[in-house]
Amino acid sequence: MALPLDELIAAPSLVNKRAQNLSWDELLFEYELALDDVQALLAGLTETQVHFKPSAKDFSIAEVVTHSASSDKFLFGWLAQLAVGHMPDVSRSREMTHGERNDLTLDGLRGLIEACRMLARATIVDLPEPCNLELTAPHRYFGELNARGWLYFMSVHRSLHLRQAEGVIGTPGFPSSDSRQTLPREEYLNIKSRKGQGAGRKR
Repeated sequence: MALPLDELIAAPSLVNKRAQNLSWDELLFEYELALDDVQALLAGLTETQVHFKPSAKDFSIAEVVTHSASSDKFLFGWLAQLAVGHMPDVSRSREMTHGERNDLTLDGLRGLIEACRMLARATIVDLPEPCNLELTAPHRYFGELNARGWLYFMSVHRSLHLRQAEGVIGTPGFPSSDSRQTLPREEYLNIKSRKGQGAGRKR
């Protein structure tokens, strides 16, 4: 089920509240769904497209993906500390706003997403039972989040950046897709020669 992003943005305190009603497995499922959505977006793009920047100050799709991955790696550390009752160093929170890169290939971006998936699974498996859910760390917009709240936030954060990446595609000047044509033009036009390949039109 898609996250109710507009509702959560309008009422940011709902992020931590809703997270408490979800199990760790359900929270992990939501996070991995967000990763799957990004992988699906990348599957239809070319190297030129993922590195296109609408302007000098706007992120490319590659920068959106790398920023999200860098943020998640940072936040899984916070989550693990909160879960055992240790307050993370909130003075370092600005570090999660950086990490964007525009030099990774498509394969590199896909690998980065899968590395986040593995980190998420490993973090959840290693959580103590029971977890500390009393301790919270602040987010500048979504407010106080405990360990579950931060994992739910990461799903929200990923989904928001997916919207940002989709917005890049609609930007004027976005590169057109590469041709997927696998046969010379003459063979495409010669229906008889294509019948043996099962591509002829049935009449």
